[in-house]
Amino acid sequence: MTIYKSPVADQVIPQINSFSFAISNPNNTPDSHPILTDAVTKHVITYGDWKRTTRRWATGLQSIGFKRGDVVALFSFNQVDYSITMFGPILLGGIATTVNSAYTADELAYQLEDSGASVIVTHPELLPVAIAGAKKVGLPANRIFLYGDKAVDGFQPYSATFPPESTPDYLLAQPVNLNGQAAADTTALICYSSGTTGKSKGVELTHVNFNSNTCQVSPLEGNIAHGENIAMAVLPMYHIYGIQLHLMYGVYNGVRTIVIQKFDPIGFLKAIQEFKIISLNLVPPQILMLVKAPIVDQYDLSSVRFVMSGAAPCSADLSRALMKKFPLLQFRQGYGMSEMSPASHVGLYHIPIHGSIGRVMPNQEVRLVDPESGKDVTPGEPGEIWVRGPNVMKGYRNNVKATKGTIDSEGWLHTGDIAIVDKEENFFIVDRLKELIKYKGFQVAPAELEALLIAHPAILDAAVIGVENKEQATEVPLAFVVKTPGQENLSEKDVIDYVASKVAGHKKLRGGVRFIEAIPKSAAGKILRKDLRVLVQKPVQAKL
Repeated sequence: MTIYKSPVADQVIPQINSFSFAISNPNNTPDSHPILTDAVTKHVITYGDWKRTTRRWATGLQSIGFKRGDVVALFSFNQVDYSITMFGPILLGGIATTVNSAYTADELAYQLEDSGASVIVTHPELLPVAIAGAKKVGLPANRIFLYGDKAVDGFQPYSATFPPESTPDYLLAQPVNLNGQAAADTTALICYSSGTTGKSKGVELTHVNFNSNTCQVSPLEGNIAHGENIAMAVLPMYHIYGIQLHLMYGVYNGVRTIVIQKFDPIGFLKAIQEFKIISLNLVPPQILMLVKAPIVDQYDLSSVRFVMSGAAPCSADLSRALMKKFPLLQFRQGYGMSEMSPASHVGLYHIPIHGSIGRVMPNQEVRLVDPESGKDVTPGEPGEIWVRGPNVMKGYRNNVKATKGTIDSEGWLHTGDIAIVDKEENFFIVDRLKELIKYKGFQVAPAELEALLIAHPAILDAAVIGVENKEQATEVPLAFVVKTPGQENLSEKDVIDYVASKVAGHKKLRGGVRFIEAIPKSAAGKILRKDLRVLVQKPVQAKL
């Protein structure tokens, strides 16, 4: 058995209530420091405001009968006070479940029922969906609250539950004592997996899970000065990547965070220029936009010094192109999943290893295991990433079978991701185990072909899936391609020949090429391959 560990010493992880951890203030952030700013309205929440308002919300929850173990569902676009609504129930020993803002009423109802939510906080624009979803599961209308300060159709803002502003601090809700094992056992968050291949599963993260990742990543931050850092929260706050890096890490470290409600290229670029953003946590499609979109050149992005990529693989070619275009940038890539709170690996800003997800973070053990033989592989050989550590989830909500299928009896979480490791213990993702294409006994990684395709100047974006070829009784790779504007003459043959000139024979696009307007992706940047498979209505003819 070969076990990989971090070159950085294990960190002390406080086993306490996550609200208490978030306000433990290791950088001596003053109460007057602005930690959250709405990019559009310019509304500011100071560190002192944040602490008191979160306790007022917790007190308001108590006033409507919310108790330890109860669940609040947050169904909204990014909001400057999203973290307040999340930490309020956590403070009380309750649970926050964050809901994809694009969900339909049926999808919302599934998560409400599965999580056991008894309270909803939603955005006014999403109120009709929230009402319909709540009705499907019998959640009373008087338990639906709104972001903002105005009532809509009789539905009140969540602040309507607050005690009077004059209420002294000692009368506000106090964080439930969860010292020791209680913090390791008590669920704080239920984040739902992206569901790129099927129905989402509720990932239960405890207070210790939630606290762990901030402790694990903090010694790897290089020369970022937290009190002076200006970060942008453009990642969806319902996603664990945004939750950990902006809602927990940002408060804990006193980072000034500029909040964008929804990603749009112009608003994103304007905010970078206006607020002189220093650090960006992004997903690969946003990095691709920075590299290829002509509109980027119309904005001053010179303040940006740090870019991190996560949630989906960022190819070496893409990160190199980013640093070539913005030579003052420092770049790193991380790897994780909701089930690991979320990160297990991260690179170092000052030592970029293009294409690598970095090395193992502290407090963990990692193995690379051949999924067929069950044996550990050697450096340079592909294997499934197995992780064991304090950041590994408690389990899937109401799904013992899925939990046992993911975490084995020795505590190893089987990620389903295939990677290789080099002699310096830098890890490189190959692809998802379930997404590998099996062509006549050879394994073809879609991510490798996708990285090759988007390196072509006439290709704006691409995705690859395996499709059945009955004649040859095998899977073959099929590429979906988005053309770069002005490159309408790019043909299927051009793409097939380009790939064939750069890969081994078994990796050729024998399934062909289909041109589409956009690659379907989740808000976290993951390709929705199940949506692409819907477009494939019949078996394709092989191209030999």
